[in-house]
Amino acid sequence: MKFNYELLKIHPEKMVDFESLKINGFDVEEMFIKQGWKRYFDMLNGPIYTRLVKEFWMKASVYDEVSARMEEEELVRNNPKMKGKTREEMGLSKFSGTVIKSVLGLEITISRALLAKLLDVEDS
Repeated sequence: MKFNYELLKIHPEKMVDFESLKINGFDVEEMFIKQGWKRYFDMLNGPIYTRLVKEFWMKASVYDEVSARMEEEELVRNNPKMKGKTREEMGLSKFSGTVIKSVLGLEITISRALLAKLLDVEDS
């Protein structure tokens, strides 16, 4: 499917200037450090490669609750004996949340838990 990536809009996170906030009477940086969010804010202040982000999402395959249900329905259509069985009984892996499953057909799994680990924050 052809799609013009220029039509995709990127809404980058805004930089947080803790020093400016402190000068203006809002010294909140320590609160974020104690909550483990300092690394995240440091990342926000880095560069954003908008073309790379757009290309990634155009080629990514997201596996969500709807995708999981469609997978089950397809299996039941092909084998009616599977009706009423759990995903595991159908031979499918357990659905534990939305993930990015592949990019350009290359199998990968990017989950909320993985992103939390990369950001060094709690997955909750």
